[in-house]
Formats: sequence, C-alpha cells, structure tokens
Amino acid sequence: MRLLKLLRKKPYCNDFHLILISILLLLISLKYWPFFIILGLYFIYLFKRTKLFIPSIILILIFSIEILSIHFMHQIKIDNKIDAYVYDIDSNHSYIVLYKGVKIRVSEWNHTNEPGDYISLSISVNEDIEKSYDTDFDYREYLYSKGISFDAKGKTLEKKNHYFSIYQIKYLYMKYLSKELSIESYSYICAMVFGSNTLEDNIKESYSILGISHLLAISGLHIIFLFKVLCYLFLKIFKYYRKLIPLTLISIYIFIIGSPVSALRALLFLVLGTLNKKGDITYTRLDILSISALITLLLNPYQFYSVSFLLSYLVSFILIYQRTNKGKLKGAYKSYFLIYFATFPFVINMTNKISLLSFLLSPIFTIILSFILVPISYILSIFPILDYGLKYIFIFINYYLEGITSYNLSITVPSFNILSIVFYYMFFVMIIIFMEKGRRIYFPLAIFSIYLLSFMNLRYLNPFYKVTYMNVGQGDSALIELPNRRGTMLIDAYNSYSYLKNIGLDTIDVLVFTHSDSDHIGDYEKIIKNIHVKKIYVPLYDSKFDEIMRDYSLIKVKGDDVIYLDDLKIDILGPIHPYSDANSNSIVLKFEIESMKYLFTGDMTKEEEADLVFHYGNRLDSDILKVGHHGSDTSSSISFLDQVTPNISIISVGVDNKYGLPKPYIVARISKYSKVYQTKNSGNITISQGFGKVHISTYR
Repeated sequence: MRLLKLLRKKPYCNDFHLILISILLLLISLKYWPFFIILGLYFIYLFKRTKLFIPSIILILIFSIEILSIHFMHQIKIDNKIDAYVYDIDSNHSYIVLYKGVKIRVSEWNHTNEPGDYISLSISVNEDIEKSYDTDFDYREYLYSKGISFDAKGKTLEKKNHYFSIYQIKYLYMKYLSKELSIESYSYICAMVFGSNTLEDNIKESYSILGISHLLAISGLHIIFLFKVLCYLFLKIFKYYRKLIPLTLISIYIFIIGSPVSALRALLFLVLGTLNKKGDITYTRLDILSISALITLLLNPYQFYSVSFLLSYLVSFILIYQRTNKGKLKGAYKSYFLIYFATFPFVINMTNKISLLSFLLSPIFTIILSFILVPISYILSIFPILDYGLKYIFIFINYYLEGITSYNLSITVPSFNILSIVFYYMFFVMIIIFMEKGRRIYFPLAIFSIYLLSFMNLRYLNPFYKVTYMNVGQGDSALIELPNRRGTMLIDAYNSYSYLKNIGLDTIDVLVFTHSDSDHIGDYEKIIKNIHVKKIYVPLYDSKFDEIMRDYSLIKVKGDDVIYLDDLKIDILGPIHPYSDANSNSIVLKFEIESMKYLFTGDMTKEEEADLVFHYGNRLDSDILKVGHHGSDTSSSISFLDQVTPNISIISVGVDNKYGLPKPYIVARISKYSKVYQTKNSGNITISQGFGKVHISTYR
C-alpha cells in the first residue's frame, strides 16, 4: 500500500531527465573513456544539488550488470555446425537464428527458412566486422543494437522441425502482400507498416538528403493514427470507450513486427500518457520521454548506439520543446529546422550532403507525405486490391523526390566524429537555451555558423600530404591528398566510395585504375556518379576497359609515361609492353613526396617485375611499397625486392579470404626488407607528411 501511495505521488516528477543523463553518460563513457570524468563530475552535482544520487547509482549498477552479462553472451563459442531455431527473417538472403540463448544473423542466398523452423546448418562466423576508420559504420554495434551477437555465412543442411513463432504472422502476411502489391507499394508498406525498410537505396538517400527520413520509420504519427482509428471503431461498433483493448492490440502489433525503437517509443508514450492521468500530480512530457528512453535502454542498452534510437528520441525531444505556433505552415517550418539541426550530425553521417532546396520544400513534404503515406500504407495492407490505383501515388512520390535530389544543389560535408559531435551540440544547446529564455540568438547563432563552416572546410586548411591505404576487404584502393586540397588522386576503387563520402570528398582530380579486375574497380560507377572526376587513367594494354567503361573518357598510359597531380609528378613505370596475363598489364606508378618515394604495383606478376628490374634497375628504389597482388606468390620476387628495398610495405587484403592471402612465406620474405602492414589487421593505414616529418598511423 505504501508503494502504491508513493507511485500515486509521482516521485521524481520533472527530474527523470536528470536520471536519464547519468545513464547516457555511462553509455558514452563505455565507448569513449574520457567521458568517465564528466560522469564523475555529474555525480558530484547530483550528490550536492538533488535527491537523485541514490536512484542514479542504482540504475548505473543495473545497467553495468546488464552490459557485462550481454558482453559475456557475445563471447560464447560457435561451432561450425549447429542446430538452431529460426527466430526471424531479414530478407531472401539472410535470417536470424537463436542458438544457446544468443542471436546469430546468417547470410544465405535464396534460403527457404521461415520463423519457427528448427534447422541444422553449417556456418562460418564473420570476424571482419571491425571499423576501419574513425567515422566508419560500426557494424558490430549495429548488430548489438538489434540484440544480435554474431554475423555469419551459412548453409541450411536440414529442416528438423517447426514450432510456432509469433514472427511467422508478419512473415506470412508480408509474403502474401509481396504477391498482391506492386514493388513500389510493397516497399513502402514494409517500411511504414512492418518496420522493414526495403526501399531502394537511391529512394532512401533522397529522403535522407531532404531531412525527412524519419517519415519512413514507424513513429508516433503511425501509432497515434492506429490508436485513434481503433478507439473510433470500438466506440462506434462495440460502444466500448476505454483505451485498454486498443492499447493491447497496438502492443501486440508492435511486438509482432519486432518492436522497432521508434514504434516502441511511441507505444510507451501512449501507455505512460494514459497512466499519467491517474494520481495526485502528473508527469511532464519530458518525464514521459525520459522514462520511455530508460525502459527502452533497459531492454537493450546497446540501442543507445543505434542511429534509430538517437534520431527517434532527438526528434521527440524537439517536438516536446517546440512551442505552439500560430499557423500550421509557420510551425512546420520552425519544427523542421529544429529537428534538422538537432539530428544534423547523424543524418550527415548517413548522407554527407546538405540539400539547399530541402530547406524550402521539406517542411511542406513533411506535412503532405505524413497525411498521405501513413493512411494509404495501412489501407493497402488491409485491402491490397486497391493497389491498382493507389500504386501510382507511390510511383509519383519516388519519381518526384528522386528528381528533386538529383537536380538539387547540394554541399558535400564530411562525417562527424565524437569530438566534433560534442562541440556541435555544445553550440546547438546554447541556441536552444537562448530561445527558451526568449533572448536574441544572434551571438550563439554566429558561433554555431562559424563552427559549421570551419568544420565543413577544415580539409582545405590541412597543410599536410596524406596517403591513405584503405581497408576495403579483398581488393585495392588508396587515396593521395595534396595539402590544402590542391589535388586528390585515387588509385583503384574497390569498396572505397563509403570512405570517400565520409571524408566529404567532392572532387577527384586523377583516378587511376591499375587494371580491370573487379577487386580494383568495384565502386567506379558510384564514384563517377556522385563525385566529380576530372581525369581517368587506365593501362594501355587492358582491352577490357573498352567494354566496361565505354561511356567514359579514358586516358590510356604505359611505361615511361608521366602524369601530374598539380605539381606532383607521377611516373608510370609499367606496363612496358602487352602481356598474356591480365595482371601483368597492371599500371605501376611511382611518385616522390618530400624525398619519400612511393611505389604502387597493382596486381603485377613476377614476369612484369622482371621486365621492370631490367628496364629501370635501381630506379625502382622506394621507401614505401604497395605490395603486388595482395601478397600472392605470383609477385614480390627476391630480385624485385632487392631493387626496391622498401622501408615500409603495405598489403591490401581481406580477412579469411578464399585465396589464402597473403602467403605466409611471402610476408616473411618481405619482412626481411621492411616493416609490413596488412589492412585486414590495421584498418586504414595513413601516412601524413609535412614540414620534413613523416607520421604513419593505423586505425586499429
């Protein structure tokens, strides 16, 4: 009874956000240890100024124990052959199994598994999921935020049994709708009704660039729409006016679709808002937001590291903070700009573009699309026969948004790291405080603008040469940047677009493809489409380029040619003549930065190496060697290494690749001449030069 009385008095009313801050600081500190200092100072503040020290400490202990238990679960040993329960389906190419209490995401092309299947399968756990550079997408954290401990490739050997799974309801209904609906309609319904965003990448990017990607997530708008419709139907049909049954049905619906963060937040808002009306006092909307976030994080603390969680709660906070404005359009614009800049670092880290036209059109799109997409998606999910007419609405929306973003003026922006995010929100919160107090915001807005402009143009002020050997898996790609962005050169382009986008690169002056193998040119279409490329160089004797890149203007080079990147002279050493082995037709190039000599060798073989030794002799001498053919035994002959005599050798190679590269005895041979770095172990490898100094750094 005493507990009930206490709960009716609503303890910590208007203070729950202070408890939430302590938990958020803990979760940030676990990833970036310097924040433990801020957490300690915050506890001193709680101890001296509030009564929240004890509850915060208790919650800190609970979260710490939970995180430790999750950490130990991630360390279990996974056999190569297992019997597991199919928990849920990701797509036609992946599914999630439950094994020894942990979830494993299994990639299997065109599998036929369904939720509830008990299967025997062979798997190979993917170990190459670590970040390669600071602002890289953290796939491991993404998996953990979904409650998944391992990523693996697998093959179903046998279906042993089938049990009931509540997720099969979603799976079977989505399977039914996929046959009844057009591709465009089905993609939107997957996102808007089932929380599975299967829209094409270009459409998702259009929404992100315009700053309205939150419309594609199941949010408060969706849940409130459903809640009001259910309440209306129960009142009109059954004369039932209470909220219990509609809330129960919505809870079951959210559980069936996998409890996405934004949907769970919206449900908790509804439930807590309903309960809030009982008692002596009421919690504020900020209290309800904070309680909702604490419950969500208690279910899985790693959700804090997911963009979905951060965007969902940041948008909700802004909507709570936002005061009511006269006029819907004016209010929509103010809300849009506040939401846009509140979520700016995370949206930029996904798109790396600022759309200038979006500032004018996006608030209008938000209003229109909100009242079109949500109702139509739910109507079509119940009455798919209406798709014969309604599908054209989705087709028109896709066509219109894609057209706007493709012809829209945009600014390329580098991704934010943790330090730049901290400074960003310091200045942003300053503006919010000034607005809340009704003071003029000219001064904080000026500081905020100066910071953003400096951040966006920082690379133009960099006085150092940079050579970055990217960790692209089993392939090759390296970026050379001259000081103050005087010029950039990309050598090969496998899996490199993501990094180029992350650093905000909008122009490539020289693009060199050493040869036409897919593990050297893989991302060429993305790069040429999204980044301004001035000149493309290919080897003279690789005829495949005439077919692969026939729509592009190519410059063909051979041994003894010279190309320039601003004032940097780049000597083309090979190929000297055509070879029957395509790898031997690789471009070999050499350049010198402040007396530091770099040699790039593509996939050249011993045959081409021998010709280069004969033709150039000790002119091959270099300080830094990009090892040929990923450390294969077809390259790196002793006679070649004797002429190069490198101090640093870099092997671009993927983890557990099917070729078994690099060959151990080749690595041992090269190690006699130089220190060897491998991208699979080191992540991105960057050599910075300037003012007579050289610094070599690895991400891992």
